[in-house]
Amino acid sequence: MLGPKLEESLAMVEIDALERLLLAAGSRGETLTYGAILRRFGRRVTPVTVAALCRDLGRVCRRVEARGGPDLACLVVRRSDGLPGEGHFAALREEGVYRGPGEGPLARRFLADRQRAAFAWCRREAGAADWSPPELDFLV
Repeated sequence: MLGPKLEESLAMVEIDALERLLLAAGSRGETLTYGAILRRFGRRVTPVTVAALCRDLGRVCRRVEARGGPDLACLVVRRSDGLPGEGHFAALREEGVYRGPGEGPLARRFLADRQRAAFAWCRREAGAADWSPPELDFLV
């Protein structure tokens, strides 16, 4: 396992900023696309940058879940269909949390439940914290 400093230096985006971005979007009841997040951090959308972003999302999720929070990666979706990538569903299957497909009505219902939980948690966190959410103008 890599040390925290080395692991952080390998991040595609700044992990604290990514967490704040997810919290801000979630507190507003909004999702973010992979592309919007990458553009926000000055990155181009390529298969490599999306894969690296997913790795970083996993880091944020582990931090949040260690504090008792929900899966925030469910807030990051593809622009084309509003669903997370197949890797998200594969990870959930591996954890034993989900057994269905990565698309279609079952995936959408499952995702909607997880997003509702994430939105509620983000609203509570934003209300309890003394923080200023990052601007989400770049989403427009």
